[in-house]
Amino acid sequence: MRDHLRHSQLVLALALAVLGICCVALPASADGIPPVADAGPDQATVSGEYVTLDGSGSYDDVGITNYTWTFVYGNVSRALTGEMNSSFRFVIPGTYEVTLNVTDSDGNYATDTMNVTVSEVKVSIFVKFWWAFVIVGAVVAVIALLMLILYSQLSIVAEPTREKTRLLLARLMEITKQVLHHKMGLVGVVIIVFFVGLAAFGPLVAPYSVEPTSGDKFLPFLKPSKDHWMGTDSRGFDIFSQLLFGARTSIVVGIFAAVIASFMGASIGLYSGFVGGWKDEAIMRVNDVLLSIPWLVLMILLAAMVGHITLAMLIIIIGVTGWSGTARLVRAQVMSLRERMYIERARAIGSSDMHIIGTHILPNAFPLVFANTILTVAISILSEATLSFLRMRPEGTTTWGTMLSYAQEATALQIGLFWWIIAPGLCIVFLVLGFTLLGHALDEVTNPRLRRR
Repeated sequence: MRDHLRHSQLVLALALAVLGICCVALPASADGIPPVADAGPDQATVSGEYVTLDGSGSYDDVGITNYTWTFVYGNVSRALTGEMNSSFRFVIPGTYEVTLNVTDSDGNYATDTMNVTVSEVKVSIFVKFWWAFVIVGAVVAVIALLMLILYSQLSIVAEPTREKTRLLLARLMEITKQVLHHKMGLVGVVIIVFFVGLAAFGPLVAPYSVEPTSGDKFLPFLKPSKDHWMGTDSRGFDIFSQLLFGARTSIVVGIFAAVIASFMGASIGLYSGFVGGWKDEAIMRVNDVLLSIPWLVLMILLAAMVGHITLAMLIIIIGVTGWSGTARLVRAQVMSLRERMYIERARAIGSSDMHIIGTHILPNAFPLVFANTILTVAISILSEATLSFLRMRPEGTTTWGTMLSYAQEATALQIGLFWWIIAPGLCIVFLVLGFTLLGHALDEVTNPRLRRR
């Protein structure tokens, strides 16, 4: 009997010991339910962009006291502790495994894992081969000028053609001379030449690269110093280098977008003004509707519909929404020209409409189109800056507009990086001023009615 009692007591003691060990080894919350961790859905981004890690879906009855985010990529890992929502800039392309570990006040913990896929930034063809576009444009301009000079001298060319070519060259030289003697025109030319030189040679003398995949990345938000004259931005790039690189893309956007807008506007204006009748009325009513909608609203609407914006797409968006004013201007000029006596003579001798447009209408309307294109360049540069400031910025591209966008997001003035806002802002203002002054000077030179008495 005693042995049986002692055996029962030993079993009871062992049971109590095991229960005590379990109570010590397995912590429990107030209701015995562990916390729930929620790292959020999988995300995708591009190299160099910040990703917001949202752990707000995690919960616990007694309250979560600690959040720990752990990043794992290959053999590299990193941990951030203490924030429910954290931002991290992923630079190296690849797939990152991100784990959230939450701990409550009773010591209970839980984990959840999500993936962040980082893609390499695709550099736009306009940025990658910008120098090729500049060289091709310069070669075409030189060839066109040489052809005009050659046509004015070749004896095999008919004398009327040579005379017209000589008159065209003389007119170009006269316009150039008048623009350079015009105060506004001279100031505009000087400003534009300065910024074109900055775009051509700035990237060559920039102290650091701004390519997302380059190694020239530093600590973010560094104050101006001898190594970084204007500091570094939120992504760790040198602000002064971005300013130099941004000149070329801002000018490229302005010129290409203005050419698209002027070509579309001139073509539609020429056709509408020359044919007249119900076709002209239909085209102009559509044009009036587009003119009644602010240009910025049209650009924002089109950019929102596109979604993924590259530099080439941004140029197209600005160009196709900016032709309406040019179309109305050219239409008015064509309607005036088509009533001239020499147009009536051309019709009387049986000239076709295409011959009249190419020989008489277009050459007389071209100075107006060219002057308006110069003014459109200024508007296009401002449009790019506005869209980028509204976060509809081209991916993988540095422009003055994207610099202002990132500076606004990081509250640059409040943290002491005032050059991050002031420098690109002043560059935009002066470049737009240069094109505006040159455009007004050309308008006055080519349009005698606007010349000062």
